[in-house]
Parts: sequence; C-alpha cells; structure tokens
Amino acid sequence: MRNTATFQLSIILTLGISLIALPAAAQNKVDPAKTTIPSEPTLTTASYGNWILRCVQLASPAPGAADAGKAGPADAKTCEVVQTVQVQGQSQPIAQVAIGRLPGEKDLMLTALVPVSISLPGAIHLSGNGKSGSEEKGGLDLSWQRCLANSCAATAKPDPAFLAILRSGTGGQLRFIDASGQTAEILLSWKGLDQAMAALDKAR
Repeated sequence: MRNTATFQLSIILTLGISLIALPAAAQNKVDPAKTTIPSEPTLTTASYGNWILRCVQLASPAPGAADAGKAGPADAKTCEVVQTVQVQGQSQPIAQVAIGRLPGEKDLMLTALVPVSISLPGAIHLSGNGKSGSEEKGGLDLSWQRCLANSCAATAKPDPAFLAILRSGTGGQLRFIDASGQTAEILLSWKGLDQAMAALDKAR
C-alpha cells in the first residue's frame, strides 16, 4: 500500500459534499457566451510529503433578475490538504482523507472518502497513531454523509488537540466496517501534514 498525492477524480471534498446537498433551484444558470476567463488560475496545488494542498477559486454567481442592481459576493477561495491512498499495482485509490474549510467557515472539516463496499449503519473511526484501545492517541469518530457512484463520504470536525497529535505523529489508521461485516483498516501517513496545515492556514 502506498500514499500518493494524485487523485484526478476528486474535487474539493469538503466543498463538494455541501454543494451536492443544494437543491437544483438554488443553482444559477450561466450563459457560456457571457463567461470570462479568470486572470488567475482557478486551481492551485502544492505538495508536502504525502499531503497535497489544493485551492480552488470560486467565481461569484451571476445575479438573477430578482437580484438586478444588487452587488454580488466577492470571489471566494476554498482550500484543503489531501492524502490519497492506493494499493501497489492498482490504478484506483482505496481512500482519500481531506482537511479544509468551506468559504466563510472558521472550523476545519475532516472528510474521508472510501469505496462503496461499506456496512450501514456502521462506524468509521480515525486513529491518530494507528493503535486501538488504551494504546490509541487521537481517536476521531466520523459520520457517514452520502454515497455516490464509486465512493462513500464521512465527515467530522477535528479539535485542535486531535490535529496536534496528527501533526506531530508519523502515521494513523482509518477503520470502518465493510459490506461483509469485517473491519477494514487503511494506513495513513502524517508525513508532511504539519507543513501542509501551516500552508493551509496561510492560504486563508
């Protein structure tokens, strides 16, 4: 199993889960003829060990007829740090963990993306040091949010103490119950997370 910073099928996970929940009526239609090319890149990335910092520039929605004459919100940027886990010899990742903030939010959100072969209802847990029971340091329980075509997402809000354990540690483990009722264990690396989180804070 190896950790990699490439996952081309993913967008900003922390943002994507919220946008999926929006009703279609809340989404503005954009006239392609009126779109403009941004002066700055809409997606930027930077690698830190086994983590990648990824930022997306979000364009302001075009005002509708009812909003004519009103000033739209300024462009917003959302960033996250991401680690993708792949098994040697397989092209598709088996998990992805992201930590980031939604635009306008102060609290960090941790999102885990795993294959759809999960058991519901079932627990998903992130161990800060990869141990269990009394030997565990930095445990975090996540809540399942939704499943899409090839993956299921779970989220939790990590507190500063939990993040400090991750940033100073070497590795952890993501555990959940799969469709067969067995406990799936996915190793995670914290190499580069401290530097990636520092860059994430500066990107706000």
